[in-house]
Amino acid sequence: MKRLLYIVFMFNFLFSLLTAILPLLVFDITSSVATSGYVLSTFMVALLGTRIVLLTHEIDAYLLLKIGLTAYCLGFLLLLVNATAITMFYLGAIMFGMGVGIVAPILITIITGMSQKPNAAVGWHNSLLGVASAIAPILGVSLYYFFDNRGFLYLIMTILSITTLGLAIFIRRIGDKKIFKKTKINGEAFSKEYIPSYIIFLLTSISYGAVIAFSPIFFEMIGLRVDVFYFFFWSFFILAQLSMLKIKEKIAENKLLNISILFIFMSSLSIVFTTNYAMLILTAIVFGVSYGGIMNLFYNRIAIVKESKAKSDAYSIFGLMSYLGVGLGSMILSPIANHSLMVLFIISSLFPLVGGLINLLLDRKSKANMLTNKQVEI
Repeated sequence: MKRLLYIVFMFNFLFSLLTAILPLLVFDITSSVATSGYVLSTFMVALLGTRIVLLTHEIDAYLLLKIGLTAYCLGFLLLLVNATAITMFYLGAIMFGMGVGIVAPILITIITGMSQKPNAAVGWHNSLLGVASAIAPILGVSLYYFFDNRGFLYLIMTILSITTLGLAIFIRRIGDKKIFKKTKINGEAFSKEYIPSYIIFLLTSISYGAVIAFSPIFFEMIGLRVDVFYFFFWSFFILAQLSMLKIKEKIAENKLLNISILFIFMSSLSIVFTTNYAMLILTAIVFGVSYGGIMNLFYNRIAIVKESKAKSDAYSIFGLMSYLGVGLGSMILSPIANHSLMVLFIISSLFPLVGGLINLLLDRKSKANMLTNKQVEI
């Protein structure tokens, strides 16, 4: 389990480090704000294709882990070879999309399968994700400003990705090896309980995607560092993982979800009013707590699923909604980016509101059905 948790940490550490500086690196080459959005859109398309294959085929999880980390390594190797050509960023985005599409759902599936307390395992997984994501941008942005030659930065990431792949070879298998076979998506993963959650999580993730793609350039333009934002965002993301289950004992889950969605809207919108570090830190804290809280609530709904394929499919779809939101947030809003980043963030903040409205309508419908059923019983 310790090796597996290290892989969780390093996998997310590398991804967060690259994500924090990718818009800046692309902007250096192209002088176009929108291009970083297009690169992330390429990542999203590759991830989407990978997830579709995984949902329609059953492949041994431990083999998939190695395949995904191999694709991850290839992505960094491409940038190491020639990071001055924008083509390499697009090719790298394809490799990263494949790697993340494979590894992210497989890791949490293996971890919850090993643990006797799946809810606690989800918390550990998401907390390590948060720790890695809080630390990585600080290192990435520092190296970005310190080294004019980016080759050293890409070399570090390549070496770390290779060592992570090497460690995955020694992960102890739990259960029998599964062969490759075509399969149908488990129907439980598309039950009425989950579909609205997928949609709501997708809409909130579009706002998150806009922050990922465009905030590094926006903060650079106003003289602020994005790594400060990421540090507080992910630190309080971790806090949400550790505290959300206890908060849920005092506040109804649906009400807690609505509050979190409202805070995502407010914090996403407040980016356009950010002019100093105090405002930046406050925005990051609120955004981190609310987005981390939503992810924890949704993922814990899946953790109680017993059947392995159903659980894996549901985790894969939820993870897909997160990364698809990042891709859509980049692709849909990229045409606006070169015109005005402030307008872009205002529009992106509206997507969570739509998700909150859907949740309120579904909650009202559920209560009406419950009242009808009670009246019939009487």
